[in-house]
Amino acid sequence: MFVQLDANLNTMPFGTHLIDARSLMEIKRYQNKYCFKKRSVAEHMWSVSKIAEGLAIWESKKFKNKVDMAKVLQKAINHDMIEQTTGDILGPTKKKTPAMKEAVEEIEELAFNEVIEKELPKSWRNQFRSYILNPKTDDIEGQIIRAADIIDTIIESIEEIKLGNDIFKAVLLDSSKSLIQVDLVSVRYFIKYAITDFEVDIEEYFGKELHDFRESLNFDPKVFEACQDIGSDL
Repeated sequence: MFVQLDANLNTMPFGTHLIDARSLMEIKRYQNKYCFKKRSVAEHMWSVSKIAEGLAIWESKKFKNKVDMAKVLQKAINHDMIEQTTGDILGPTKKKTPAMKEAVEEIEELAFNEVIEKELPKSWRNQFRSYILNPKTDDIEGQIIRAADIIDTIIESIEEIKLGNDIFKAVLLDSSKSLIQVDLVSVRYFIKYAITDFEVDIEEYFGKELHDFRESLNFDPKVFEACQDIGSDL
């Protein structure tokens, strides 16, 4: 939705931003795939936020790495916000060719400049530009978002496969390979211990590469007692 501001008024339609953001509840994921369970971009962003929160707590409290939780959660809840304007452009499509990637980035930049930026206070705009257009930065917060995004795709894929949708087997294998490339101790800890909660055969669902990677992981037993009270500051 394009917003026309009156240049003579000292106004900032943040309410419009909130209304437009709600459109993500209606924009569906996997528009080129049949899904038994329909999922919206808004649902995905919430799930990524929840996953990112857990990874950030592990990084900070269990493994003593400095993490800015506010930054993690702001990145997570905004990482697909641009899709309120562009729709859900699938990752493989974005990266099909260098020219396609460049074109999509140009479209997203234009969408931010012409729509979202106008709905934000001026003092917020630079920060939101970063969180919306480039959330998966090389710092620990950006890599947590990268991992959380992949993990949510893994969870969605398992749900579909369990419902009989074999289309998502390839999605799950690709996502599993991507997850082991994220160099975070919290991700390795997740792969070693949390992934079994999905109650599926590791090698059959996630593939031999993740299975063997998981088998190679070893954590000192003391790590289970290493987590500080999460009530203290992150």
